[in-house]
Formats: sequence, C-alpha cells, structure tokens
Amino acid sequence: MALKLGWRRGGGGWLALPLGNRTTASSSACSSSNLFVGGLSYDTNETALKDVFSQCGDVIAAKVICHPTSGKSKGFGFVKFSSQNQADAALQKMNGA
Repeated sequence: MALKLGWRRGGGGWLALPLGNRTTASSSACSSSNLFVGGLSYDTNETALKDVFSQCGDVIAAKVICHPTSGKSKGFGFVKFSSQNQADAALQKMNGA
C-alpha cells in the first residue's frame, strides 16, 4: 500500500499545522510538539504516517482519525514528536510537500 501524502481533491497538498495555532503553518509563536496533518489519503494508516514523519525526528505517536462505524480514515491525523524542535523541523520539511 502506498502512502499518498499529497493527495486531495482540488489539487491541494496536505497540510501540517502545530495544534496550538491552526491559522497558519508558519507561525513560530506556538510551542507544541503535536502536529495536525490533513489531506491524507483515505488508505493511510498510523504505521505509514509514523514512518513518513520519523524521517524528521523521534515520533512518539501517530494517530489517523477514522470513522467510528466504517473504520475508514477521515483524511487527517496527528503526529506527536519528542521535542518542539523536531516538530518544527517536520513542519518545515513536510508542509505542502
């Protein structure tokens, strides 16, 4: 199964945002090691999400949000890093990729 991080209808890329500030992806005012990741393929699972973001630092947890009845991905999730610096690095590298 291929992970499609860049897939979303309308041609937009996926988005990674610090959880404390969802208005802009480039804000450094937020000091959170948690990232919101949107625009994921509906086939994305937590293992694949963690593997991709592990390239940017030590991932403590990766969570893909799924529909409670069908169990299918809703197309977004969250990634938690062990430090703010690693989350910032991931944000810079992966945002819009």
